[in-house]
Amino acid sequence: SNVYPLVIAAHPSEPNQFAVGLTDGGVHVLEPLESEAKWGSPPPPENGSATSISAAPASGATGATDQPQR
Repeated sequence: SNVYPLVIAAHPSEPNQFAVGLTDGGVHVLEPLESEAKWGSPPPPENGSATSISAAPASGATGATDQPQR
């Protein structure tokens, strides 16, 4: 019989660890290799470029989400 992914879950306290639950009851845990950088971390700057991204909201933001109302 064929086995398919049934569910994908993120670890609640390890941001670089995910698990895939399979239809046969198996679970595969995914995480980056030790030789790779952690997932979700920004890449190192290239040749000293100093681009920065501001996380501050734009002026006049009311805290409303960008999602349409249902």
